[in-house]
Amino acid sequence: MKRFCQSGSSATRQRVGNHCWRIAVAFTVTTISIPGCGRSETSTGQPADTADVASASSNSGVSDAVESQASPKQASRKRGRDEVWVDENGQKWFGNVPYDVFFDQPLSIAANQTPVGGGALVNPEMDATENIASSMTNSSNAPPVKENQTEAPVEVSGGAAGWGDLISATDLDDEVKTVRNFLNENLQSVGNFNSSMLMIPPKAATIGVLAGVAMQHPDAITWKDDANYVRDIAKQMNASTLQRGAKDQRRILALYEAMSDTLNRSRPADLAEPPEGDTFADVSEMRLVMMRMEEAEKRMRTEAGSESSFGTNKDMVRHEASILATMTRAITQSGYGYEDDPEFVKFAEAIVDASIAIREASESGDFATYELSLSRISTNCQACHSQYKND
Repeated sequence: MKRFCQSGSSATRQRVGNHCWRIAVAFTVTTISIPGCGRSETSTGQPADTADVASASSNSGVSDAVESQASPKQASRKRGRDEVWVDENGQKWFGNVPYDVFFDQPLSIAANQTPVGGGALVNPEMDATENIASSMTNSSNAPPVKENQTEAPVEVSGGAAGWGDLISATDLDDEVKTVRNFLNENLQSVGNFNSSMLMIPPKAATIGVLAGVAMQHPDAITWKDDANYVRDIAKQMNASTLQRGAKDQRRILALYEAMSDTLNRSRPADLAEPPEGDTFADVSEMRLVMMRMEEAEKRMRTEAGSESSFGTNKDMVRHEASILATMTRAITQSGYGYEDDPEFVKFAEAIVDASIAIREASESGDFATYELSLSRISTNCQACHSQYKND
């Protein structure tokens, strides 16, 4: 056709060229009007693709201008699936889908994360386990959880227990026997004395406290009548700071032998009468008493830290809890300077109550109560030390 339009004279070529342009224009118009050649497709009755819907929604400003020019004749013909038009009733359509099912601003709606109906937002990075735990925590029956919650010192139950409620005569006597055995093993030679010298003062202080308790204990203790002598001997053991060597070794050994004879109801005749007005503080230094308290807590935590070890060491737990309760009550007595301090007494009595709970838990096999009470002891000890560390 190109060759035909270019052949002949110039006038002829001009007439033929005009004719050729008409044919080309007609051909182009015909091609555009054939279904399938343009962008629009005949509707198949299927919903529009999501991408097409979003595209049409985001360009609603242009679509509105097009639809306002639609005539009734245009509304009655078949529509492409992505064509926006208005029918004769004024209903806006997107293809064959009513336009009002779509959001005017779909991207804005999708970005809006405001909770609906009071629902809480869920972190998309939270795993399935965290989601389950979160739903359980938000249950109406679940107690509120406080962040950074620390256990407060336990309150005193009220009503101070007597010595008989804190320690049995058996546990008191067993502790005294343990100290006697320790002293007997470590005072027989200068070498043993030197290696154990730092452990002797707390042992002597323990004997001093227990002898004072024995004097007031309601139960029968074989050496109760001589308990004041035993207490005075323990006081003499800590009368001065121990020094390495034979001099202090012989001095402490002589005192130990006198104490041992007295406990065996063979009190030496040359023992001096003990002062009648001595208090716990006069006999046992508070620092040394607290060393035995710390030992009791550590031993329970170390040797009965699991439920199985708690069950196999229940006698040890009962004994150490009784010693801890007794030593703690002793430092609240007159002479140490804290008997009139309500805050100090509160801490001490909380430890006493927790120790009693541990002793009862050891008898019933209640590990949960034991574990909780041991934690309360630690909490109150730390709180007390923090407040009185500079005293």
